[in-house]
Amino acid sequence: MRLALIAVVLGTLVGALNHVAVIGGILSPPPGFEPAYVIRNLDTPQYLAWAALAKDYWLLPNFHAPWKTEPALFQPVLQIVGKSGFPPIVAHYGMQFLLYWVTAYALLLAFQTFCKTRRQMLYAAIVMIGALPLKLIGWAVAKWVGAAAPVQLGLAYGLIEYSYETADGFLRGGLSNSYSLTLGTAVTLFAFTALGLYVRTGEKKYFQRLCICAFFGALLHPFEVIVVCFGAIWPLLKMKRPFEIGWLGLAGGLGMAPYLVQSVRSAWVRDASDLAQWHMASPAWVLLVYGLPAILICWLMLMKFQGSTPEDDVLQSWFLATALLPLIPAIPVAIHLFDGFTYCLGFLLVRKVSQDKLFQKYGGRLRPVAYGWAAVSVAVLGTVYFQLYSDGKQADPLIGRPAVIARDERAMLDWMKQNLPRERVVLSPTDMAPWVATIPMISLGSHDVSSISYDAQRAAAAKFYAGMDVSVIDRYGVSYVVSEQRLASGSLLHEEGKLRVYEMPGHMPLPYAGSTGEKRNGFRQWVFGLLGAMAK
Repeated sequence: MRLALIAVVLGTLVGALNHVAVIGGILSPPPGFEPAYVIRNLDTPQYLAWAALAKDYWLLPNFHAPWKTEPALFQPVLQIVGKSGFPPIVAHYGMQFLLYWVTAYALLLAFQTFCKTRRQMLYAAIVMIGALPLKLIGWAVAKWVGAAAPVQLGLAYGLIEYSYETADGFLRGGLSNSYSLTLGTAVTLFAFTALGLYVRTGEKKYFQRLCICAFFGALLHPFEVIVVCFGAIWPLLKMKRPFEIGWLGLAGGLGMAPYLVQSVRSAWVRDASDLAQWHMASPAWVLLVYGLPAILICWLMLMKFQGSTPEDDVLQSWFLATALLPLIPAIPVAIHLFDGFTYCLGFLLVRKVSQDKLFQKYGGRLRPVAYGWAAVSVAVLGTVYFQLYSDGKQADPLIGRPAVIARDERAMLDWMKQNLPRERVVLSPTDMAPWVATIPMISLGSHDVSSISYDAQRAAAAKFYAGMDVSVIDRYGVSYVVSEQRLASGSLLHEEGKLRVYEMPGHMPLPYAGSTGEKRNGFRQWVFGLLGAMAK
């Protein structure tokens, strides 16, 4: 019970920290704007749109793609949010903070499993906090010393690397607060904690818990299970339990089965999953974005790879699987494999240091260095979150993302929700398009992945608004256009401030057209083609 209470407090504090931009937007929106209550990125409206659709669908259509798409997307977590009966924002944050608490509990269990003493726990926490991108440290120092604006902007991508690109839904975040990341981190922590206890004790109940984590983790978010299954291979082989590798893979595979089936059955789900790719060019990326702790671990592993305990094997396998698997092109959305990686760094580095003779000899002298690094890390993160707070209350921030919405846009979205039919294609300005899908209405060029041909759609929209080309209306069957300027075609339906919505009579959503030449993953296309042929 005590551990659960600590988890609630820790999860709430971390959640509040990650939402400082939202808090800034609530406390001090600029003139003409009001709080959006969420970060205005591309991922948040996608989740809100899916949750809105989940009220009426068990399998979801794709309202971010400007075509008529069949209900096919399997999203059980969004089903819970959408069918909860709570207002959208309340349900959204209810799920987010519930998963913060669960993840905090998983992290506390992992501390108890992989750290032998409270001092180790303290040092592991310092490592986790201090696993900062090298560019982020440079950016913070540049701000502190008042470096020229081009220098600061040149290093500012470090802030994106920390708060968005490697966000894990818990300690790392602020620009990407997706609860799918939080869920993935919780699953990874629970799974490797169960594996650590299993290799230490040999008790079957821990392997059963590992399999349960693999199944439900894959069923709810089918990415992190890949690193769990691969990371378990070496420790299980050392235990001489090769058959259990198969059982674990079966559990994960059964959890992933609904996604695989729907990818085979639905062209748009298959295309979206194929476009949702991220891969490392080199393992050096890991060192650059996780900084000094990752570098030290690599050095210590080169000095002495063999761990002293079975738990060391688990952590090393977790580290190597995460660092190397994203090099494989066939793995979808490989960035999710890093959910929970920060905590692996903390546990592994502390255990490696405690076993290294050099650190054992000079450990007492190095403690001030560790505390100094902790102080620097806290100062850097303070600068990060102050920047996110400042950006959240700006209409067009230079680095981060806003958490405010123009009053005209909010009023127009509300009017459209009350007065327009749902299954019609809407063309709207770039910043507004993702939020049209949350009404929910079909929105052209509203998501970089789910829109399937996002760049082509936004280019066509830009030409339309510039008066250069109106063919986008017929090409995508656009029924409604939201515009700041008056249009020669269409019927004006409503005005909200500077925004106007026009109806384009006679236009209806067209059948799904598929991808239009974007870079494809050849191996995955071959696999899906083979499975499709087998299904026939």
